[in-house]
Amino acid sequence: MIYKNAHELIDLIKKKELSSVELLEALLKRVEKVNPDLNAVVQLDVDRALEKAKQADKDVAEGKELGPLHGLPMTIKDAYSVEGVVSTGGNPLWKEHVPEKNAEAVQHLVDAGAVVFGKTNVPLNSADIQSYNDIYGVTNNPWDHDRTPGGSSGGSAASLASGMSPLELGSDIGGSIRTPAHFCGLFGHKPSYNIISEVGHLPPPPGHISTGNGLSVGGPLARSPEDIEIAMDVLAKPQGQDSLAWSIKLPEARTEKIEEIRIAVWPEEEYAEVDSEISSLIRQTASDLKSAGATVEEVPPPFTFKESDDVYSKLLNPLMLAGAPEETLQQLDQLAKEVEDDDMSSLAKTARGASIMYRDWVVVNAKRQYMRQQWKEFFTKYDVILAPVCVVPAFKHSHGPYQDRYLTINGKDCEYWNSTLWAGPAVMANLPSTSTPIGLTESGLPVGLQVTGPFLEDKTCIAVSKMIRDVRGGFRIPQGYEID
Repeated sequence: MIYKNAHELIDLIKKKELSSVELLEALLKRVEKVNPDLNAVVQLDVDRALEKAKQADKDVAEGKELGPLHGLPMTIKDAYSVEGVVSTGGNPLWKEHVPEKNAEAVQHLVDAGAVVFGKTNVPLNSADIQSYNDIYGVTNNPWDHDRTPGGSSGGSAASLASGMSPLELGSDIGGSIRTPAHFCGLFGHKPSYNIISEVGHLPPPPGHISTGNGLSVGGPLARSPEDIEIAMDVLAKPQGQDSLAWSIKLPEARTEKIEEIRIAVWPEEEYAEVDSEISSLIRQTASDLKSAGATVEEVPPPFTFKESDDVYSKLLNPLMLAGAPEETLQQLDQLAKEVEDDDMSSLAKTARGASIMYRDWVVVNAKRQYMRQQWKEFFTKYDVILAPVCVVPAFKHSHGPYQDRYLTINGKDCEYWNSTLWAGPAVMANLPSTSTPIGLTESGLPVGLQVTGPFLEDKTCIAVSKMIRDVRGGFRIPQGYEID
């Protein structure tokens, strides 16, 4: 039961074939059994969740109107404020923070009938591709406890993959939804920019509100694309302060028929070298889609990866370094004066981005807007583009200083922050992108690809994710986590 998809569980609850209380109790037992080894669920709100589940069952019995997520127990990434539950953002300074109200996205889920029963782990300020912090410790990957489930929505992904929750709410500025989905064999959707409210997200700190920073988004993780679609229908709403005049109605998918879909494939890139097993699995997926009737062509976007990454890093790093210690900022300002213009190392990009003047940022943002128009033209010829999510599958825990961390790709060591390179193009251009599982490496680790589509055409990405699931198999239960 606990591995059924969210939409299946909701149907069972509405048909009175399963109660919300029964499902919640089963999930809590699952948390008790598997969470000690994973450390994914870091806060529980059992008593209040049970009361809400009882009320959900009562509403079914009385024939009341039911929401699209009615009675579904679920967990929430600890980057979101949840009313009455400690919400830390992974930051020890906020470890006593108990919000008086839900983040707006959380409230949309609750209004749709979801029963929130727990919070899942994140890195400090959701600013790493691994999930660990000084409050709750390290979260492990269900596929291999020595490896990370990804970050920053790593607790979300580990909870889903191990059967502790049927649906999750994450956030993404550097792959933080898509990479954990890739590392854990799940579906994760980075929506088009600013169609899901981030009001109540941490960071910024308690007492501050983000109404949009130009890059980051909230979005769902799940074990099926159908669940992603249901969650998006619930979550895609204007911010509360705008809802008096604005509404959001996403267009339907361009097509649901595989023989009508036009797919570009971008499986590898010299600037952002990818593990050869990942590129191979992407090409196998493209071949499967072509055999099933899709039009498929291997082609890159209409600009270089370096151009895209340069713009992305100059937009991203001012956000990531906001509030950093003055000494750190002074060091980066000095370094920015010394690095060569063609130095694209992680440190050089960080220094340039952290030190950028607003007058220069305006020029970079104008370049971003031009590249968005290039993407728009690209998507007149193709419906989506398939690309790697990350340069590697899930890697082993590595928690030393950032400058001492590294990744190994095709036998060569490379910089740790290369892990976020493939997250950048969709974030920079505000595009929707759905991480979709496509198979396993020879060593048994999950691999996903990202389905990126035109701005505001999220449903086209999700429709293609369904097509890929149908030819590649979708979510698999990690070995050792099967139900007896």
